[in-house]
Amino acid sequence: MLKKSFTVRPAEPEDEVAIADLVVEGFLDKFRPIFGRRMDQSVKIMERWVHLEHSLGGVRSLVIQGPAEITASVGIRIEGSEDETLARSLWKTLRRNLGFFHACWAVTLLSYPRYVASSSEAYVERLVVTAEHRHQGMGHALLDAAESLARESGKATMGLHVSDGNLAAQKLYEGYGYQERSRQRSFLTGYFLGIRDWLYLKKTL
Repeated sequence: MLKKSFTVRPAEPEDEVAIADLVVEGFLDKFRPIFGRRMDQSVKIMERWVHLEHSLGGVRSLVIQGPAEITASVGIRIEGSEDETLARSLWKTLRRNLGFFHACWAVTLLSYPRYVASSSEAYVERLVVTAEHRHQGMGHALLDAAESLARESGKATMGLHVSDGNLAAQKLYEGYGYQERSRQRSFLTGYFLGIRDWLYLKKTL
């Protein structure tokens, strides 16, 4: 159960830097092989990425506000996405910060897992909790709030992807009634990121 000193609330534009920090920290093992020596650029890139998700990608974020800082966040795609404009804007950001060849490399690895959006389904883009605040019910609180938002938005199902080695996340989602519907196998991310299979899970709301 979430402590009374922590509250779930909709993210504000000024929260995007904190959300970017959370994402980089939460997926550090994935970002290091992608950004390499340019890890100092990763938060700046992720901040722009989160902003583009909100403005073009149909994503709404929720955060858990603690007494002093934001400790967790989830991003849920519940509206239509301007995919072409989003892709161009992301490419410009990556190329400006990483250079052409490294940007190509980043786009290739970040293109997994692939997902085809459905108007009847909400999709969890990312769910992250700071390391020191895990096992305190924050993942549960964010999923509850995300599912409520999806229902209010008229969605019938919620989908998400999780990597094959992320057993803690799989346990969380399966405990919430999410069931595996398919798998994507990538030898590229398997070799460079240690993720060979991406599991697509889905739940009827």
